[in-house]
Amino acid sequence: MGSIGLTTTTTTTTTMPTTTITPTMPESQSSSLPTYKTPWIRTPLIESSTLSTLAGCRILLKLENTQPSGSFKSRAMGAQILSHLHNPANYGKSIHFFASSGGNAGLAAVCAARTLGFPCTVVVPLGTKALMVEKLRKAGARDVIRHGETFAEAGEYMRDVVMKDDSAEERLEGEEVVKIALHPFDNEAIWEGNSTLVDELVEQVPVVAGEDVEGDGYGDMVLPVDAIVCSVGGGGLLNGLVMGLERRRRQLKKTSKQAKPTHLIAVETRGTDSLAAAIAKGSLVSLPKITSQATSLGAIRVSERTFQYAMHPPEGVKVHSTVLSDADAARGVLRLVDDERMLVELACGVCVEAVVGDACRAEKSKKRKRGLDEGYGDDRASAGESEGDLSDGVVSENPLRSRLKELVPDLGPQSRVVIVVCGGSNVTVDAAVEWRSMLKEGWE
Repeated sequence: MGSIGLTTTTTTTTTMPTTTITPTMPESQSSSLPTYKTPWIRTPLIESSTLSTLAGCRILLKLENTQPSGSFKSRAMGAQILSHLHNPANYGKSIHFFASSGGNAGLAAVCAARTLGFPCTVVVPLGTKALMVEKLRKAGARDVIRHGETFAEAGEYMRDVVMKDDSAEERLEGEEVVKIALHPFDNEAIWEGNSTLVDELVEQVPVVAGEDVEGDGYGDMVLPVDAIVCSVGGGGLLNGLVMGLERRRRQLKKTSKQAKPTHLIAVETRGTDSLAAAIAKGSLVSLPKITSQATSLGAIRVSERTFQYAMHPPEGVKVHSTVLSDADAARGVLRLVDDERMLVELACGVCVEAVVGDACRAEKSKKRKRGLDEGYGDDRASAGESEGDLSDGVVSENPLRSRLKELVPDLGPQSRVVIVVCGGSNVTVDAAVEWRSMLKEGWE
C-alpha cells in the first residue's frame, strides 16, 4: 500500500507541541517550495481513574476533541490540504478548496484552510443540523451549501455543480484559480495525517518500571498499548492507526512474528454499521440509508482500504468490529460529561460505552435499585441485580462485562487501552440533557 510521500516528525517545545509534515521529494525541488504551519496540534493523553475502575484495566483518553476544529478531523483534513499545497504544480497559484461532509470534516477543512490562508467551500447533506451550518460559517467557510441525503450525494453535487460554477469572485482580476476537492475520509493523505496520532502515543503512553521493554517497544509489541478503541464512519481514522502501527514496526525493525497483537476495536452505531455489514458479507456493502442519530459516522460505505485492514490486518495488528445502539452511545457521552467534564458527539461516546458499559445486558431487566440511576439508563443496575455487583448503590471492583472484554478477554488491571476521544462539534448541552431524559424513560 503506497505512500503519498509525506515524512512525519514530532517536535516538543515548552509551550505548544506541534507535528510538522513535509513533502518527500528531490532536494532541488523541495528547496523552492514554501513551508506551512501544521494546522493541527499534538493532543493530550490522560488516564481516567473512573473509567479504569469500571473497565478493569487502565483507560487512557487521547483527547482529539481539543483539536482546533474540535475533532481528529483536523489531522485528516489538514494533512490532505498540505499534500495539495506541497504539490509543485500548485505552487504560486490561487487555490480554493471544496469539502463535502456531514459537518466535522468540513469544519476541519475550513479551519485548516483558513489557518493556511486559503478559502474553503463546504457542501453538506440536507440533514445537517443548523448548528453545524452556523459553525461552518463562523469558522470562515466561503460558502456552505446543503444538498442530498448522504455524504456521497453531497460530494457528487459539489464536484458536478458547485465546482463548475465560474463565479465572478473566482475570476477576480483574471487570476487562475485551482479548485481542489477534498474527500472526507477516503484519501491516502488523510490516513497519513491520522497516523501521526500513533507517533504521539509512542511518546505519551506510560511504561511501567520493571516491564520487559526492548528499546522503545513494549515487550515484543511496537507500542505499549494492548488495545486502541476508535469509531468508524468511512474508516479514515482506523486506516491511519493501522498505518501508524505499521510505520512504527518498520522503525523498530521488528521482523519476527509478534506474539501479542495490538487490538484495534472498530466501533459503529446501529444504522451506520457499513464496516460490520461488509465483514459479515465478505465484501464491501453500501447501506441503503443512515438510520442512526450518530450522523458523523454516516458513510454508507467504508473505504476499500478499511475493509482490507479489517479482513486482513498486517502483522502485529488485530481488528475487531462491534456495533452498539444510539442509546449506548448516549450513555458513553454522559459518562464523559459526568466523569470527565467533556461533551462529545454520539459518534465519540459510543467508544466509551464499548469499553466500560454493560452493553450486552442493556436490554434486560428494567429493575433499578432506588437512588442508583446516574443518568446512564439501566445498564449498571440490571447488571448489579443479576450478578450482585452492586451494594448500597456502589459499583464493586468486579468490572462490567463490556464489549471490550468480550473481544479481548485477557485484559488485566495493568493492561493499557487507549480510547480515541474523536470529539465532534455537532452536539449541545441541550442534546445531552435530552439523551439523559430518554435513557431514564427506557431508551435502548
